[in-house]
Amino acid sequence: MSSPAENTQLASHLFDELLGSIIMDVSSECHRIARLGLDRNLDDEEEELKLSAQARARVADPSNSEANSKYVVDIFGQTHPPVATEIFDCMNCGRAIVAGRFAPHLEKCMGKGRKARVKSTRSSTAAAAHNR
Repeated sequence: MSSPAENTQLASHLFDELLGSIIMDVSSECHRIARLGLDRNLDDEEEELKLSAQARARVADPSNSEANSKYVVDIFGQTHPPVATEIFDCMNCGRAIVAGRFAPHLEKCMGKGRKARVKSTRSSTAAAAHNR
């Protein structure tokens, strides 16, 4: 039988060999793909990274008037208004609500959530009259 020290040394050597083999396989496969130009997504990723860097540079530049305008530039260089201005009709009360305020309106209008209005019902009105 072998001693625990020999087992530890053997396990360590086996682990080193396996790890080295895995690293060599992955790196050679990546090199082959890049060398033969088989990865078409590589160009898309590089383009996306370039656009992202340009957008961050535009937003970070204090002299850029576009960054200080009423539209926000995202990481892909597209401009968006800071608050959604599309108008929707509330399905509960029928009022026209701006998209940026639609969720808070529904919270109040439908009586759900922490800012909901308390609806007066017959039972609550009767209970209030009974307590007087």
